[in-house]
Amino acid sequence: MNWKTIFAIALASACLGADEPPGGGRDTISQISVINALMVGRYDGEASIAELLKLGDFGLGTLDHLDGELIVLDGRAYQVRGDGAIVDVPPDRSTPFAVVTPFDVDGEFPCPRVASLTELEERLNKTLAGRNAFVAIKIRAKVDSITLRSVKRQEPPYRPLDEVAKSQSMWTHRNVSGTMLGVRSPSWVGNLTVPGYHWHFLSDDHKVGGHILDVRPVEGRVQYDLTRDWDVRLPASADFDAAELNRDLSRELKRVESSRGDAPPK
Repeated sequence: MNWKTIFAIALASACLGADEPPGGGRDTISQISVINALMVGRYDGEASIAELLKLGDFGLGTLDHLDGELIVLDGRAYQVRGDGAIVDVPPDRSTPFAVVTPFDVDGEFPCPRVASLTELEERLNKTLAGRNAFVAIKIRAKVDSITLRSVKRQEPPYRPLDEVAKSQSMWTHRNVSGTMLGVRSPSWVGNLTVPGYHWHFLSDDHKVGGHILDVRPVEGRVQYDLTRDWDVRLPASADFDAAELNRDLSRELKRVESSRGDAPPK
């Protein structure tokens, strides 16, 4: 598959038109496509899972056809399906949007005991440096409760993501141990990726997982990887080139990232 690579330092204005070798540096956040493409319904896969794992051993995203939540942890890829089941992702599956990095620990500290995901993010902001850089965050923790979501596989013609999210599946679990995977992106990223925090979760027994809507950690350990290189890989497809990506979809994105939708927790 051919790729064009843009670098964040140019905010996508400097397109490098040549094929790039797989993998960036150890301090690179690598991203497949841009978030606005996902928001407007570009759900076809743009990079294989085999290609993605060459770029990083830690991260999150989704799968082709918006088929659930994608988790990359310790070099393995997992799918949280719309019914809540968690399966290993084969290397020939693909992703329309994902963010990964080779996770190197730059620092760590105890996870604060807080009452909500919002409070956790506020506490992390007081501790983590580099507000204009990217931070990959791994929290191995016991949680008193966690509310998660996933979405079911979509078929063409695809609906926009904020419409699909209204029928998302949700679950609340109690007394679970596992790993919170987060990426904090700077506020200036605009329509290219998710500004602020983006969280997924995978339990130690691989029976509970998904996109985190809320959480109450009891104890745990925060590890973080501060990253200043951002590699955005644009798909070379007519469908991507035809997409209207310059709209401000920040309000819709915020609803998708944090809303509990219309369905009750299961």
